[in-house]
Amino acid sequence: MALVAILGIGLVAVSRTSREALAAPRIGDHWHEAYEVYDCASDSFLPSFQGEGNPDGIHTHGDGLTHIEPANSSATGANATLGVFLSAVGASVTTQGISAPDFATLSAGVDCGGQPSVIKVARYAVDPNVSLVKVYDSNFDSIRYDKNRQAFTIARVAPDQVPPPPDAAHLDALDQATGVTRGPAGSNPGDGGHGASPDTSTTTVAPATTSATATTTSAVATTTSTP
Repeated sequence: MALVAILGIGLVAVSRTSREALAAPRIGDHWHEAYEVYDCASDSFLPSFQGEGNPDGIHTHGDGLTHIEPANSSATGANATLGVFLSAVGASVTTQGISAPDFATLSAGVDCGGQPSVIKVARYAVDPNVSLVKVYDSNFDSIRYDKNRQAFTIARVAPDQVPPPPDAAHLDALDQATGVTRGPAGSNPGDGGHGASPDTSTTTVAPATTSATATTTSAVATTTSTP
């Protein structure tokens, strides 16, 4: 009986590993995500990451886009994460701050509208229109890239503030890179055949009120530390 139990556990583990190896994005996929870094202290977006390191296939060309082309299992399925991208560009995002070679470190705690700032990452859907999906307040490295054509904002914000979506120029660059037009008239979002389950979070977060959020459409989201 003990041997049977061990064999059963082994088969389950192999099955789970096989499923994860087949999960999107896979080697051979080429996804794109728009991203920006926002600072509430200056109410502005910062320069895009310029580092072009690419050890695992998740990288940028300094164009405000994350290019997801997994080169090995370290960047496929559940391993395709923001942490892999940040490592490639030499950046770091923690609850303590945002650091990168491209700009001065954004430390949490500085004043933003009379409140000590915090670090958050917002995930936005872009098809057919821009809409907030989820806001993360910890475990940023574990945020997964689970679908082609999304947008992310890494931000220093007030505790009750939602990071604004990337600006129109970055979203236009996403359209150009993927050959897709946003909006009901021309939308053809697609995901390379490898879609993702919708996020089902429920706790609402108040939208930001800064000028950088002028492009935000209907935004009802959740704050969570789960990728």
